[in-house]
Amino acid sequence: MEMSDPDVNETELMTSSPPAQFVPFISDEEWAIISVVNFTFICGLGCLTGMVTNVINIVVFAKQGFHDSMNVSLMGLAVSDLGSLVTTFWMSICFNPLFIAADLPIDVKEVMNTLGGRPHIIFARITSFITAFITFERCLCISLPLKVKMIITPRRTKIIIIFIFILMFSYPPLYVGNRLEWVFDSSRNATILTVEFNEEVIKIEPVAFFLYGVTFSLLSFVFVICCTIVLVVKLNTKTKWRQATAAKGASAPEGVGVKDKKVVKMVTFISSIFIVCFGPSSLMFVVMALEPRFRLNGAFTNLYMTLWSASFILETVNSSVNMFVYLTMSSKYRAVFMKTFLGREEK
Repeated sequence: MEMSDPDVNETELMTSSPPAQFVPFISDEEWAIISVVNFTFICGLGCLTGMVTNVINIVVFAKQGFHDSMNVSLMGLAVSDLGSLVTTFWMSICFNPLFIAADLPIDVKEVMNTLGGRPHIIFARITSFITAFITFERCLCISLPLKVKMIITPRRTKIIIIFIFILMFSYPPLYVGNRLEWVFDSSRNATILTVEFNEEVIKIEPVAFFLYGVTFSLLSFVFVICCTIVLVVKLNTKTKWRQATAAKGASAPEGVGVKDKKVVKMVTFISSIFIVCFGPSSLMFVVMALEPRFRLNGAFTNLYMTLWSASFILETVNSSVNMFVYLTMSSKYRAVFMKTFLGREEK
């Protein structure tokens, strides 16, 4: 009896074995559960709460008036946060299994992205730039306390906030290359509302993504970090200097007043929340630019959507909690809030 060569058998076994298949990090079943939990429940409830708090913010700032540049900026921030939450809430509805099972005559995925995903990116960038402007204005306040009111006036602030909205809403893919249309779907044997794309969007999308997604996101995020660090360092330095001057019995020269210090602390807190909540999304835009497979229809689709769902939760938190920060750290806001919504004067 001839003995078989083990090396030959091993070689044959290796060459005849099926090729390794790509195993996704997150299966379709796992993503189905994550999408319901993160988008439908957490984001949905968070958006409802945030929409109420931002409507309250808008009412309070409107009653305070716009004679102060900070009120103008915070009003712009409340409007952009409200827009971000409304678009995210629409996405949470689209991920609801009951909504999907209703078999409505729409292409849920495409319509969700066009009416929810893209506008959300725009409002998120507006929030980023307004937060950056607010921190910059406070940096000037603490660095040049005697000149800041001449540099940053309410009128100039209004122009800057309006310009930010116009700049972000000039996002080309929102208007060029795709549009909502009623199209017959043979697989469903029905006419459905979907998004029709053409070659223009294929040319514009990469440039718009790099500019509005990567560049603007990183620019505003890094700028907020730098301004926040400057605020903290400058405030601590001036506080120690004034305390040392007071301990020597000398009168401290005019500098940052008590009211401005409170505003600086409030802005620092808002900026810190922004840094924590927008850090993941800024990082993911960079990953998307470096790794083409990390996209909606790429090889890592489920991982991509899972990480973005977590990022949307953080952005929802950022857009929802400002009212509680104002109530805690701004006596002026608290007084108007209590008088308007509780009908009593703050003691």
